[in-house]
Amino acid sequence: MLDITILQIVYFGTAAALIGFTKTTVGGVGILAVLLAALAFPGKVSAGIVLPMLIAADVVAVMYYRRDCQWHILFKLFPAAVAGIVLGFFIADLVPIDLFQKLIGLIILIGLVLSLMVETLKLKPNSSWPVTSVVGIIAGAASMIANAAGPVFGIFLLQVGLTKEKFVGTRSWYFLILNIVKVPFFLQLGTVNAQTLILDLYALPLVFFGAWLGVKVLKLLNITMFKWLIRIAAIIAAIRLLVF
Repeated sequence: MLDITILQIVYFGTAAALIGFTKTTVGGVGILAVLLAALAFPGKVSAGIVLPMLIAADVVAVMYYRRDCQWHILFKLFPAAVAGIVLGFFIADLVPIDLFQKLIGLIILIGLVLSLMVETLKLKPNSSWPVTSVVGIIAGAASMIANAAGPVFGIFLLQVGLTKEKFVGTRSWYFLILNIVKVPFFLQLGTVNAQTLILDLYALPLVFFGAWLGVKVLKLLNITMFKWLIRIAAIIAAIRLLVF
């Protein structure tokens, strides 16, 4: 069993609640959970600890919003996302993670600017095959290396113009499937093991509480507030990846 301190427990517990919350409401703030988990358990082990909690929260989100998924978008994204996961698996060995995280931060900011341009200039949302392929590869690689696909994918869904329920429903199914696909790679890397799974079991009540709270909060948000919260979360995520 891992020997952990009180401070680690605080970081880890907060991360677990945030993971649940972000999955059923405003995506993007999950990057804060990733940061807290990294503070609690530095190094590659944090990614292995976070992954099962993400899957548990994804399952809860899918239960609530399963009918709101826009499968035609996901079918375009999945092949590229799997390719991105494989790419991320090899990048983890070849490219310094810090450098890759900065690149993801820059991509998030560029995507945010493009999203604002689409809305301001009233351009037609683009979910064509080339766009979804690029988003899928970036999201898959970012998810595999840094669990940082949420902001990239969130900005893409905002640009497509979904309602908040369809946004969460589509995102929930996407990340549930994507995170399950990642499991064999994490097992191969040794970052998911018996010790990390025991920690995840302790964290499950907090994950479920955060998910329940997120469902309640989402009902109170109007679509304009929802969009800006997504963008603010994306900016926070980008700054975290670029600066820290």
